[in-house]
Amino acid sequence: MNAIIFAPNTEAGEKLTDENRDRSTMPPLPGTASEWVSFPRRFETFVNDNFGLRDALIRTSSILSTTMLGRLPTDQVIAGTGGWLFFTGDRSLELFQRTFSFAPATLDQWSAQLAERKRALEARGIPYIFTLAPDKHTVYGEFMPRHLRRSNAPSQHDQLMTVALRQNLSVVDLRQDLLRAKKNDILYLRDDTHWNDRGGVVAYNTLMSYLDLHPIAVDNDAFALRNRKESDLARMALMSRVENAPALRREALPCHDTIKENVPDHFVMGMVTRTHCESRKGKLLFLHDSFGIALLPLLAASFGEVIAIGTYPSTEVFLATVEAEQPDFVIEERVERYLQYPPASVGKGFP
Repeated sequence: MNAIIFAPNTEAGEKLTDENRDRSTMPPLPGTASEWVSFPRRFETFVNDNFGLRDALIRTSSILSTTMLGRLPTDQVIAGTGGWLFFTGDRSLELFQRTFSFAPATLDQWSAQLAERKRALEARGIPYIFTLAPDKHTVYGEFMPRHLRRSNAPSQHDQLMTVALRQNLSVVDLRQDLLRAKKNDILYLRDDTHWNDRGGVVAYNTLMSYLDLHPIAVDNDAFALRNRKESDLARMALMSRVENAPALRREALPCHDTIKENVPDHFVMGMVTRTHCESRKGKLLFLHDSFGIALLPLLAASFGEVIAIGTYPSTEVFLATVEAEQPDFVIEERVERYLQYPPASVGKGFP
């Protein structure tokens, strides 16, 4: 079991990065009589926004408010128990409480687009899987605030899996493997929305198994505890905390220097990461969001070539990319809370 350590960091020289307004700048020296009249007020505003201990005091106030009162200075983050922070945007609380179900038309759109992708890739002889990165509250719901109750209704994830099993869609459910693995290791970051590298390894092993491929063996020696100061939920809550979390040592992987280039992608107007590993075979097209970042080093060491694109493509863009890249395997990943945005048939897709 790995320890997670939190420590307040309130150095005066550090700047707050997620305060939801622009800080005032030094006003220019007045050049007219009317500017002289307003100058004292503008200068006072500048001083109030930028005096030396302002950031430290705001951070300290935020930490004390969270610790003692359970309050945060943003409605996008909620404080759970045991020091855990959870994202509330994108209707996450409704998704956790299972009060936000799929409309039949939305579920039909999901099944239609996933079925079309599967059919097209089967015709080309290309194995394809779609997977959801579970929201943190799905795996660590026991740390959500106790006043939030879950209904007995199926989650959107459950609804999609029911359709996927009935229609034999290529959807991989990571939840059970993550729930089993969390008994031995912490798999998500307490101050962030994402899984940590140990969670990424669990997901990677499951995906490789569904592709009928042998995953790279990753043991405990492949991880090191590293301090994380740039966690997204803590920044949003104006809290400067250090989380000591497990990080995969890249040198522990074969082909750990695999990333070769980041180039513009002409289909989805994003960035493409291309990796090469001479000791491996096969070409993977990996369509992902920010959860896929933890998967990429493992996938890059498992295939001869990986084309990783951070996108949620429409089926039109998806098939055009497959045609252009001619991969041997395709993995598509997106975070669970974005199930509410079904894939489109044409256009760039969401977002």
